[in-house]
Formats: sequence, C-alpha cells, structure tokens
Amino acid sequence: MKLNILLLLFAITQVDAKVVAQDITLEGKNIPLEQVISAVKKQTGFGVSYTKDLLRFGKAVTISATKMPLTKFLNQALKDQPFTYKIVEENIILTLKAPKLDNIFNQKIATQNFLKIRIKVTDSLGNTMSGATIAIEKRGISIVTNSNGYADIDLKIGDIVRISYVGYKTSIIVISQTILDSGQLNVSLKLNDAGNKMDELVIIGYGSVRKSDLTGSVAKVTLDDPSEKPATSIEQLLQGRAAGVQITSNTGAPGGGITFSIRGVTSISGSNQPLIVIDGYPIDSDNGSVKVSSGSQSSYLDQLPDDNALANIDPADIESVEILKDASATAIYGSRASNGVVLITTKHGKTGRDRLSYNARFDISSLPKKIDVLNTNEYLSYSNEAYLNSGQDSVFKSDAIARYDSVNTNWQDLIYRPAYSQSHQLSLSGGSDKFKYAVSAGYLGQQGIVKNSRYDRGSLLINLDREISKRFKFGVSLNGSISKNKAAMQSSDRSDPSTSVVYGALLSRPFDSPLTADDQIDQTQIGNPLTIIELADDQNRVTTVLANMYLNYTLAPGLDFKVNGGVNTRNSRRDFYMPRGTTLGNLEGGYAYLGESSSFNYLTEYTLNYNRTINKKHRINAVGGYTWQQWTRKAFNINVLNFPNDNMSYYDLSSGSSISNPKTSTTQWGLASFIGRANYSFDNRYLATFTAREDGSTRLAEGNKWKFFPSIALGWNVSNEKFMRNARSITSLKLRGSYGLSGNQAVPVGATQARLTSTGSVANEGIQIGYVLENMANNTLHWELTKQQNIGLDMTLFRNRITFGFDYYKKRTDGLLIGLTIPPSNGFTQYNTNQGTVENKGYEFDLGAKILTRGLKWDVSGNISFNRNKIISLGPGVNSFTGPAFTAVGGQALNIFEVGYPIGSFYGYRIIGIYQNQEEVDKSPQDPSNNKPGSFKFKDISGPNGVPDGVISADDREIIGNPYPNFIFGLTNNLDWKSFSLSFLVLGNIGQDVINANRYTMDALARGSQANVRKEAYEGRWTGEGTSNTYPQATTSASPFSNRFTDFIVEDASFVRLKYVTLSYTFENNKIKFARNLKFYLTGSNLLTLTHYKGYDPEINSHGDNSMTPGIDNGSIPQYRSLSIGMNVGF
Repeated sequence: MKLNILLLLFAITQVDAKVVAQDITLEGKNIPLEQVISAVKKQTGFGVSYTKDLLRFGKAVTISATKMPLTKFLNQALKDQPFTYKIVEENIILTLKAPKLDNIFNQKIATQNFLKIRIKVTDSLGNTMSGATIAIEKRGISIVTNSNGYADIDLKIGDIVRISYVGYKTSIIVISQTILDSGQLNVSLKLNDAGNKMDELVIIGYGSVRKSDLTGSVAKVTLDDPSEKPATSIEQLLQGRAAGVQITSNTGAPGGGITFSIRGVTSISGSNQPLIVIDGYPIDSDNGSVKVSSGSQSSYLDQLPDDNALANIDPADIESVEILKDASATAIYGSRASNGVVLITTKHGKTGRDRLSYNARFDISSLPKKIDVLNTNEYLSYSNEAYLNSGQDSVFKSDAIARYDSVNTNWQDLIYRPAYSQSHQLSLSGGSDKFKYAVSAGYLGQQGIVKNSRYDRGSLLINLDREISKRFKFGVSLNGSISKNKAAMQSSDRSDPSTSVVYGALLSRPFDSPLTADDQIDQTQIGNPLTIIELADDQNRVTTVLANMYLNYTLAPGLDFKVNGGVNTRNSRRDFYMPRGTTLGNLEGGYAYLGESSSFNYLTEYTLNYNRTINKKHRINAVGGYTWQQWTRKAFNINVLNFPNDNMSYYDLSSGSSISNPKTSTTQWGLASFIGRANYSFDNRYLATFTAREDGSTRLAEGNKWKFFPSIALGWNVSNEKFMRNARSITSLKLRGSYGLSGNQAVPVGATQARLTSTGSVANEGIQIGYVLENMANNTLHWELTKQQNIGLDMTLFRNRITFGFDYYKKRTDGLLIGLTIPPSNGFTQYNTNQGTVENKGYEFDLGAKILTRGLKWDVSGNISFNRNKIISLGPGVNSFTGPAFTAVGGQALNIFEVGYPIGSFYGYRIIGIYQNQEEVDKSPQDPSNNKPGSFKFKDISGPNGVPDGVISADDREIIGNPYPNFIFGLTNNLDWKSFSLSFLVLGNIGQDVINANRYTMDALARGSQANVRKEAYEGRWTGEGTSNTYPQATTSASPFSNRFTDFIVEDASFVRLKYVTLSYTFENNKIKFARNLKFYLTGSNLLTLTHYKGYDPEINSHGDNSMTPGIDNGSIPQYRSLSIGMNVGF
C-alpha cells in the first residue's frame, strides 16, 4: 500500500514522530515475531529495524486484527513483549525495555566498546551517493559521505543510525553485533514516493508550507556551491534557473547593477525590481546610492554606474532562494509585491559536529570580443574617399600618409586588460538541538576588465539560534559588508557619451598616439580615453549592516507567538574628480564632486502562527500579525569647479573658486501593515489559501493612505484520488489556480505635498536666498494596483525521476504613475497623476529529469517562459507620449509609450535601402538632406493627414523595435561520476531588440565626425550603383541620418549563452588526513555566446531599471569572460 498522507502529530501528541494512517490485517495464534514483522512491512511499506539478538527475548503473538490502525496493532502485538517501538518517518524501531533486559545481555551492551564502521551509501542502482547525511540519534553526531559514498564512524550495539539524502527515503538502522563484527554497513537508498517528495517545505513569506499544500506559483532555487562561480551578486547565479525570471547585467563593471524582472514590466515611472526579503527582512529596491541631483554637470555624473545593493552580500552565505510570482504567493507583501518577491535565506547552523570550511577562488577575466575597426591605412583611405565623394580634395596627401602610417593605435587594447580577481571565505557552523550557529567572513577583490577599475568587498555573517526551553526560542542575525568601488567612466545616460572610455576607444582615430614623445599621457587630446582612465578619479565606498532578532514563544501545541525586529543601515560616500586633460576637467578648470548619503530603516513585526492537524484529515497553517517599517534617508552633495591645479582634487574642495549648487535633503516615510494568511488542506487532496494584507503608507495623502490587498487560491492533489491509484507512472499531480491584488509604491516621497526649495539670486550686491515651490502637488496620488490571475500544474513521474510544471498568468496594472507634460504657464512642466493600464500575460514551463545509471548520476532541468507586455490605456485623451531625448542619437527621443504596444518601444524612422542612382532619388519622397545616390533612403509612412505625403518628416516615425524578448530559457545540467562532477548552464533570450547607439556615429561613414568606423560598414559601403543597399557612401557629412533615430541601429539581440561550466574533483576521505573533505574545481563563465548582435554584448542594459529608456547600449562596459580555479576544504 502506497504511502499517501503524512500527518504531523507533534502539536497533538508531543511525540516527535511522523505517523501515517495505515491499516493492518492479521489473525492467528502463536504467530512468530518474524512473521508479524514481515506482515507489517508488507502491508505498510515501512521498514522495521532492530538488533539481531533482540527477537530472542520476545515470544509468539496471538492477535485478531482486521484493518486495524498501525499504532493500535503495534500496541496490541507488543503488549507483553520485553521491547517497545518508535516510529521515525517510515521506519519502526524496536528497542528493549530497560527493566526487562536480560542481565547478561544488558551488561554486554553497557560494556560494549565503540568500533569504527565504514558505512557505504548507494542508490537503488548501486551508484555511490556523495554528501548523504549520517546521524547518530541521542549522540549529537552527524557526518556526510565522501565522493565515493563512504563515511567512517565509531559505533556500538544499539546505536540508531539515520541515513538521509534529499529526494530519497531516509533509512533507519539499529547497529547489531553482526554489523560490528563485519566492520562495514552497506545502505541502499530509494527515491522518495509522492508522499515524502511533497513533504518538502517551501518558504512563502512569514512562514512555510509543505510543497503538497502549496497553491501559489513559487520557484525554489537551491544554490549548489555558489562560491565556485565568479559572481559578485546572487542575481547572477539565479539567471536561467527559474521560469518567468529575467535577469540582465546592466554593465560588466565590477559591482555593477542588475536588472531583475519577474513576469514582465508593470510600471512606467516606478521600479520594476522585485521586493527582496533577506531572512524575513524586506529590503527596499532603492538602495540609496549617491547620485547628483542638480547642476550643469549632473549628466556626467549620471553616467557613473549605480552599485548593486545585493552585491554587498556574499553569494556563498546564501542557502536557498524562493521566488514568489503569483498573487497568492505575493499578496502577503501587499503594496510592494506587484513585481514579485524574492526570499533569500542565509546559511544557519545545523545539528552535529562543528564544521570549519575555507573556500578560495582565483579568476582571470578578459574581453570576450573586440569590435573590428579601421587601422591607420584604412582610415586614411576612407577619409580621402569621403572628401572626394563630397567634391573636395583628399585631406591626406602622400607625405601625410607616410607620416601617419607609422602610428597604428589599437585603442581597445589600451583600455582593456586581463583582470585578476580573488575570493576567500572562512566559515564555522554547527550546533546541537538547543543551540545552532553559523559564522562566516569573506573577501572579494575584483579587478575590472577596463584598466584602473576595481571592486573590493569584505563581508561578515553571523546567525545564532537558541532554544531556551520547549516553548521559548530566539535567534539573532547579522549581515554586514564594507565595499569600495573604483569605477571606470561609462556612458549610461542620454547625454554626450564622449566621457565613456568604451565609446572613446571605439571612435578614436588610429593614427593618434595616446602618449607624448617622452611616453607621458597626451593630455592635449581631449577625447583620449586613456586620459580618462588614468586621470579621472571616482571612488565609491559603501557600508551596510542588516541586523535582525526574533523571539518565538509556543503558547499552546501548534500555536506560536513571534516577535521580529531589526535595523538596516547603509552609508555611501562618493568622491569624484576630473582633472585637466579630460573633456569635463578642461571645460570647468578641474571638476570635483562629493556626495554622501545615509539610509536607516527599522522593522518591528508581531505574528501569531497556527499549525494543526485535526482528525488526521484537516490540516491548517495560518499566520496573522502587524508590521511597521520606517525609513530615514539623508543626502548631501556639492560640485566645486576652477581649481588652481589638479594636485588636491576632492581632498581640498576649498581650493576651488566656484561652488555649484550644494544640496542637502532628508526624507522619511513609514509603512504600517496588517497581514493574514490561512492554508487549508483536506485529506491531502483539496487545498485552499486565503491571504490578505492592508498597508498604510505615509507617502500618500489622507483618503489614499490605506489599501487592502487580498488573494485567494485553490488546489487539487489529483494524484491522491482513488481513481489515480492505478496510474503508477504518475507520482504526483496537482492543479492550482489563484487570483489576487498587489501593489507598487511608485509614488515619490513628498509628491502629494507642495514642497519648498531654496534658490538664490543676485540683488543688493550679493546673493539673496529665497524659497520657491519645487513641485506641483497632487494629493490624489495612490498605489499602482496589479490584479493577477494564475493557473498552474505540478507533476512528477516515475517515482520523481521526471518533474514538470506549467503556469499561465495574466497581470493587469491600473493607475500607472505618469508625469504629464503641462504648459509652462503653470509654473511647472510636469504633473504626476495616476492614469493608464498595462498588461502582462504569458506562460511558463519547467521540466526536470533525474537520470541514474551505474556509475553516473545526471540531473537536468530546464525552463522556458513567454511574456507579452502591452499598454492598454494611458488615460483620457492620451494615446502616446515619447521618452527623453538623447544627445548621442541626434537629440531624438528613442522610446515611445503608445496604447497597444510594449512599454518603451523603439520609435523612429525606417531605412529601406540606399539610393542607387539619381533617377531613384528623383522618384522618391522629398528629403533635402538625403538627395543623392549613395545616401540613405527613408520610408514615407504618413503625413499630417495620416497618409503618405511624399515628404520625409516627423510624421513618418513608427514603432521599430521591442526591448523585451519573445521568450527566455535556461538549461542546467549536473553530472556526477565517481569523484568527478561536471555542471553547466545554458541560457538565452530570443526576440529582443537593442538600440546599438555606438553605431549611430561608427556606421554612418560620416568623416565630419572624425570618428573611426567599423570595418564591416567600411567594407560594405556604397561605392557605386548596385554595390550596397545597406551602408551609405563615405562623405564628409556630420550626420547622414539627418539627426534622425532609425532602425539602422536597432538590432536583433537574441542570444544563446554558455553561462557557466564547472568541473570539480573531490578527494576521498581516506586519502586525506588533514581535512574532512577537499575539492578542487575549474570554472569557465561566458565561454560561448551565439548571437548576431554587432556590439560587444547583447545582454546589456545601459540604463538599468528605467522603463523610460529600456534596451539601449550606449557605451557600457561589456560583460567579461573568465576562467576560475579554486578549492573548498572542510575540517
């Protein structure tokens, strides 16, 4: 009889045992004990463990039982026996009663010496199992098997050995004299059946539920050896691991930002990042990094990359990650959950011996590919051709060619380098039933692939859990870090990208030398990227502390009261200086910037948790409570110009003669919440979850402060129905559906109130300070509200060897926060309001398989996700509006927000070829700037009346690209053979477009800009009728695009990438004397990328989490390829 229903009886009986409703039928007189045990094993599927000598003290059994419950049967059958029983999971352990022991046998056990026994653990196919846990009950001993499945341990007669492995049935063995005499114990573990597999606990926020009771869409990611991957942030390790989750590196700079979206983009003005919760503490996505807020130089500092808040946590400290995707899972977090929730659990101590571990990794990283540009000889020929095509004499005569030809500067080689990095972590963990601890310290030193860039981080984790009594528990957690980021300038804003070293290296002329005759940096070349690298100084220091404490008191069996409180602080300081010899430094006579910010928030939570099973069929898991979280942020920044020299830079701001717009700010807000959730399971078949949260925010005005966020979900464990008993290939099958409401706190602090700001003007021979309105208030602003529907299916086949999951969802977000343009006569140019609707809908598939053959274990899992984003409405009378203008792309807006299309779609002109002859020019629409053979031919789409009018104008713009992929996928493989392990991850984004803004100048073949040219464009240029219909004729024009944004620089950025490959070797325990375990590994990252994208990297997002400007590559540092070698050693 298969095991279908597991009941947790601790809350009812105070007995620490799992009991399953099993019936026994047996009748007879004087039945030998061996036959009784055989009947129990056959009818229940349980194992029965006892020492070989035990049964000789017993006697035959007389019993009459028909469908008698297991516990009742055992009580009757063993009533007059000299031993008792204990049920542990699916094992019945028989032990002698102390008062009844035979004196000789009792003395034998008492004086028994410990003997070293070798335990070998294999699966049902005979494959050895590395990492299986072996625990000795009542002795507090716990060890794991080595790479060959062996473990040596001291045992004696009567010891109860528990052997477990995730996904397999736990085996319970009582040590007998026979085992001691043999010196070896061979144990074969079998895969779990549906009952045990679905007993896995899943964290869902403010608690956890059994996987079999889960009704929401939750992806659980367990990180295997995260220290082996060259990742500075946990998001990089989640990439490709969960369906519906898209993770993009905004830049390849060390410690750079990450864009993290779950099931699409829901907001135009607000954040689209999920809520991050670390060990129960919600972390705001706005990390409080220092940003300049005003002044003419703001555009330059906006180009500095935002640091990534999660980069301050060592990935090696993280145990597991749960990603909450649908309304049933996220509603418990209310107004911050419309973009999903990511629950991060750090490592805690486990019962058993103390474990000291050291991990070390060394990396070498490099630029995966270079952009092929013209060398000096090619550039001189191109320049002369451009002048001749424009009716002018060639600019480089034979003597100039001879002079310049001796210099051939490869600017990419000058700014990029092989980068060396190292990572170290030392951890100590362990504990007993009463006290558990985990402590770790880590260091990361990462060079950037751009010269003179570097990221350093030191981290500390402390987790302590103490059980004072059976009723009272408490724990403390501390997670802290100190980081320093020396950044390289990169263009991540819409301003002039000339300050970007990436952009500068691509455009700089090959015959210019970066050095003077005496090998010094040539500071007379204002655009020299090497000057920016060597002279610009940008230092960003961040200190973070997350401290949390909980108190848990058991009021009654199954009822717990918990108090949780903590603080999260973040202090950041940015020192920035641009000396003379750089574009900005020469413009301002030396330019310094100092910015500081501090963020402090605290959290208090009071919750009641109820967990009870009633009459073996009704299982209830409920939580209710109150939370309060408050934030305070302070910031200061100052710009100083006109320094007498560059010696002191930001160390002596007083030496600058001009102070520009010093700013200070303080913001404070709070969020009060009432939460509740109830999970109900009937007979492990029918499931229901009801969740609600009511949030009250100080960001909003009276009448809109509070909002109720409910959800409901239903589930059906079809596999537990009687009609499924003969479907032996289906181990588990569950259907689920949910509907609910969540929100987005997109409203800026103070937006509902009229705020004053100081300003100065010259009067009475001095600067007079006054106050003016800073914004146009709107006290009707409210949350962005997301309604989400989800239906899903979870299934496992062939005793969990194959897993399958499917979800279909539809998300509709109403009340979008939009900044409407208003006439300047109002005193302001923008007014914030809630209007508009966006929809995301899609489906997700997960598939996994466990392939076991003798000697080889192969786990493979894959996922694929499809999402469609569409604006449904922008409010009354508004059909579309455009995003901000980009100086680097003709001063044009690149993105549009139009009803019926995705958020931030690309909006511009279409180029339909190259004019081949004058007759073709004469027959085409009027376009004064492109009116000769060899120039771009633009498509005439529309005129003022909505029909083509024969004139190329702004009316001819249309949607020319989608910044979001059609689908994304990930494929993970793990293979184990003897002491070797091989794992690799393949991921991909298909159907996504990217604006390659670097090509606007590089591929235009416009000698007027004096920029270098991509070799593909030069070789494919138009040189006469029929020679090219893609690239134009080389000319001296400054912009053959006529300052228009066109589909010429919109590219298909689909890619398939081999993200990680790791090969490791684990030494057998008996081959190393100084350590408990030792493993060496070799990891490659970004080894192969298949794409047609012409830039450095298709996986780039220069503007990060900014829905106004998605999908733009504008001089960003590309991701790097790396090779790592490392070791893990445990003591």
